[in-house]
Amino acid sequence: MNRMLSTAGVKLAYSYLDSNPEKNIPKLMNWVDRLDKKDNLKGQRDAFRKVIADKDNNWYRLILSVWTDIDPEVRKTFFTNFILNANLVGGPVQIASKEKYGCNIPWAILMDPTSACNLKCAGCWAAEYGNKMSMSYETLDSVIEQGKKLGVYFYIYSGGEPLVRKKDIIRLCEKHSDCEFLAFTNGTLVDEEFADEMLRVKNFVPAISIEGFEEATDSRRGKGTYQAVIRAM
Repeated sequence: MNRMLSTAGVKLAYSYLDSNPEKNIPKLMNWVDRLDKKDNLKGQRDAFRKVIADKDNNWYRLILSVWTDIDPEVRKTFFTNFILNANLVGGPVQIASKEKYGCNIPWAILMDPTSACNLKCAGCWAAEYGNKMSMSYETLDSVIEQGKKLGVYFYIYSGGEPLVRKKDIIRLCEKHSDCEFLAFTNGTLVDEEFADEMLRVKNFVPAISIEGFEEATDSRRGKGTYQAVIRAM
């Protein structure tokens, strides 16, 4: 019942926010303050208020860009999975699990689908022997299943290059449509097909890394890498 009420309330809040984000973000925070009577989300609330207090803050500008740069259905899914499930729903479950098991429960789980990489960047070990180590789809799925029982709905991939396993990553996004997934990636494996898949599942966010401008990037990562990353972006 609590989950149903939370879901209904957050969906209503999202509609309110979606109508005029710049005007309604501060009003919505007042609503969150009143609901969080036990201060389970005080840390998150304080951090968010600090961001929205400064209109020139890069993080505040990034928040507003969510309404100008992102597909509406992707934005709605992110709001549901990250704001609702990973925080409002998952937070109390994490606290209860911490008390039950007597140990810390992570807010997010970081895992490496593979240590392999498609690039050979100077100073990096992955291309030399990373292709020898990968987690099976079943193992990745099991970690997520166990995490959800503890209230964890946010999963981060690193590597190696996670998108070497992009088909399995999309399968996991499909199966766990109530979770939000993020991957640290060099971006070179993002093609039109994968972009379409990201748009289809709606719950995957690529965090694309780059050395700097073209000369710096290509000198370490290989000629043509910079243009491939810009194309992916």
